[in-house]
Amino acid sequence: MAEKTEKKAEAAPAAEKKAPAKAEAASAAAAAPAKGGGFLTKMPVLLGGVMLIEAVVLFAGFKFLNGGAKNASAADLTTLDKTSAGNSGASGAAGATDASDSTEIELLDSRFPNKQSGRTFLYDIQIYLSCKKNVADKVKAIIGDHTALIADRVRTIIAESDPDKLGGGSEPGLETLRRQVKYQLDEIVGDGMIDDVLIPRCIPFRTDY
Repeated sequence: MAEKTEKKAEAAPAAEKKAPAKAEAASAAAAAPAKGGGFLTKMPVLLGGVMLIEAVVLFAGFKFLNGGAKNASAADLTTLDKTSAGNSGASGAAGATDASDSTEIELLDSRFPNKQSGRTFLYDIQIYLSCKKNVADKVKAIIGDHTALIADRVRTIIAESDPDKLGGGSEPGLETLRRQVKYQLDEIVGDGMIDDVLIPRCIPFRTDY
């Protein structure tokens, strides 16, 4: 009996030694899942932060690109407006230069008959020419050399014209008469020398009362 009691006494300290060892192992096992669970709980937060940063970067990039495009478009429009304005100014200046470079020359002031209506009308007509100043002297010289020829051509045109067109009924601007006179003058003076034919007066008078 004494031996059994001694064995139990020896086994008790051994059991006490094993108990703390088991407790430490259990604590370590419990700590390990706790650590793992903490990392997993932080993962969604980290992913959310990364996604937020990516969204901010993308938004800033799109805004920068759109802003650059708008600035470029505005610059292009401004350039086009300036170019258009410059072209308009140049065109206006060219038109003003053309007007100032032109001069008027009197071609004739006379009366010519027309009998197309069955009655004789005498047309009191005055014709001027518009041409560039740099060719005015040449045009005057040619007209002076062909005064009779020019008067004959104009007389023929008046004699063959429709009285309604000569009197300003159907053509208040005497377009047909001006066109025919210019055609004849281009053949006499030279094509391109005369810019326009001006007829400030064309008045019919009846002669057969």
